Amino acid sequence: MELRPGSLFANLLTIGNGVCGFAALVELSKIVEPLSAELLESNIRHQMVAGYLILLGMLFDAFDGKVARMVKGATELGAQLDSLCDLVTFGVVPAFMIVQLNLGGDPRWVHMVWFLALAYFLGALLRLARFNVENSPEEEAHLCFKGLPSPAAAGCVASLVIFQAYVLQARQGEFKFFSAPVLEDMQELAGSITYILPFLAIFLGFTMVSSRLKFEHLGSRIFAAAHSWEFFVSFIFAAVLLAVVPEVFLPIAFVGYLVWTPVKFIFRLVFFGRRRRAEHEEDPEALQRG
Repeated sequence: MELRPGSLFANLLTIGNGVCGFAALVELSKIVEPLSAELLESNIRHQMVAGYLILLGMLFDAFDGKVARMVKGATELGAQLDSLCDLVTFGVVPAFMIVQLNLGGDPRWVHMVWFLALAYFLGALLRLARFNVENSPEEEAHLCFKGLPSPAAAGCVASLVIFQAYVLQARQGEFKFFSAPVLEDMQELAGSITYILPFLAIFLGFTMVSSRLKFEHLGSRIFAAAHSWEFFVSFIFAAVLLAVVPEVFLPIAFVGYLVWTPVKFIFRLVFFGRRRRAEHEEDPEALQRG
């Protein structure tokens, strides 16, 4: 089997994604039941490193397909390799991360977490399998996603874990502006993310396999379309804030992307559904006319 000219670099980017997933699994495997403050501190470090490795894998994943299409090196091998690496980095790793974060809890809770994390993994598995069947190398086929893309789902989990570690460690200079009681409340709130993630996992699993939810391809929306001056300025300021305090703005960005499409879908369903019912009540023959 020969590879197309230009496909080598794209495939190496894809493999970089898979390497990030493997490295994240190694980091998460070092997490143990927190029986002391030292072990808890070590666990937080491993969680943060694994979270950043997921985000690094997202960068590789964002550019491999774009590069392959630019150099006309898109191949079936590349598509299959991409999905396999995505399943590891954005399917197995986030699910395993949620399980590891809940080590040492009540056995019944840990058992439930296992099944909720499994729901996330199965959602990623089924979504990538469907994507393999429906994927097209044409650029027009990558303007939106049917269901939440698995990198965005993994980004929700990873960014929340990074935010949790950021608050629990409280080592950055900005924390000196908070009083001790306020900081304790913030850390208690951040600690609750551990128990929120399993329930978020099942929602992420469902949105990944949903065929009715259409998520925009942000890369194509930002870089492949014309924009106003106001959008350009807003984008610059958002990038600056993301660079200054990524631990805070990453979860806002990922969760905002996750919530926006379902909220918009429900709003349209309710609003247009009411308007159609009102039209049918005024004109009963409208329903038959279509």
